[in-house]
Amino acid sequence: MGRMSKTDTVVAENPTAETPTQKPAQNPAAPRVEASDPQRIDSLFIWNRLKRTDPKATKPFTRPGGFRGTQIDPTWRLQMMTELFGPVGKGWGYEQMDWTIAERMIFICARVWYVDPETKEKCFTGPQWGGTEMVRRRNGVEMPDDECFKMSMTDAVGKCLLQLGLAADVYLGQFDDSKYREESEAFYAAKSNPDLQPAAIEGFEEEVKRRLNACLDLDDLEEVWRAGVGSRLREIGGVDRAAQHRITGLFAQKKAEILKREEDDGREEAA
Repeated sequence: MGRMSKTDTVVAENPTAETPTQKPAQNPAAPRVEASDPQRIDSLFIWNRLKRTDPKATKPFTRPGGFRGTQIDPTWRLQMMTELFGPVGKGWGYEQMDWTIAERMIFICARVWYVDPETKEKCFTGPQWGGTEMVRRRNGVEMPDDECFKMSMTDAVGKCLLQLGLAADVYLGQFDDSKYREESEAFYAAKSNPDLQPAAIEGFEEEVKRRLNACLDLDDLEEVWRAGVGSRLREIGGVDRAAQHRITGLFAQKKAEILKREEDDGREEAA
């Protein structure tokens, strides 16, 4: 087995992301944003996007001693990170920081980096160690495991991704609840629907805006709602609550405009 350098980088980092994006000079007259400003970025944005686990990407396991748990597909983890941050090596990646061998096990220390979707800043998780036995017993015979390095890296990276919230529901025990798993199955089934992809939801939102602009009274507004908008919004709410709230808010805003206009017209007629 070839010897690896302790400083080998497993996934090449984005060279352009090494230097943080230069921030434009702040206007002295502009209001200063303090750390407690309520308009600052949601600190749980990434966590909430990654916390729910697809039941299809899991399977139960039992270790010697009776310990039972839920195993998460490493490829699914990569897919989730790519979906949020972009391709590995560009929007996110991981690097080996150290490694050692002890008690016939290989231990690898790694950390994950990612480009924050909001600030475009390059960020890092804390380092984590992963370990795997170098020798496995198969059919009563001990044999070297030629994938022990890879499995140790996978173990370390998985621990790093948990720091971002990836599959946090499994580690928080929520996945033990059958009702929660059913909700997760419904969530990922809806997420795979072409009509519920981000571009489709955006197009639907623009269509609703166009139709609402043409509404003259409450009857028109109700007709738009009954034309499939209500059922579509329930589906959208399963994958994108923010979009659901935005579109529902458009109806509330339009209703308020119509009522105000009717009230103003009534006053003019009374005068």
